Amino acid sequence: MLHSVEQLLKRVQAMHDKALLLQQVRTEFVGTHKNYDKVVCEELIADIQALALTIANDKQGTAILTELEIWR
Repeated sequence: MLHSVEQLLKRVQAMHDKALLLQQVRTEFVGTHKNYDKVVCEELIADIQALALTIANDKQGTAILTELEIWR
C-alpha cells in the first residue's frame, strides 16, 4: 500500500461522513410535498465513489505502513 493505515482510515471516515450526509439530504423531505436535492445527492455519491476508487487502486508495494513508520 502506498498510503498508511491511518490515511486509509481517514478516507473511509470521509466516505462514512459523506454517506451520512447523503442519507440526510435524501430523507430530508420524506412525507412532505418537497423533493430532495438530487444534484447534491449525485455529487455526494460521486465523491464517495471517487474515494473508494483511490482505495481500490492503492496497490503499489507490499508494505502495510503506519504513520509511526513513515515518520522514522
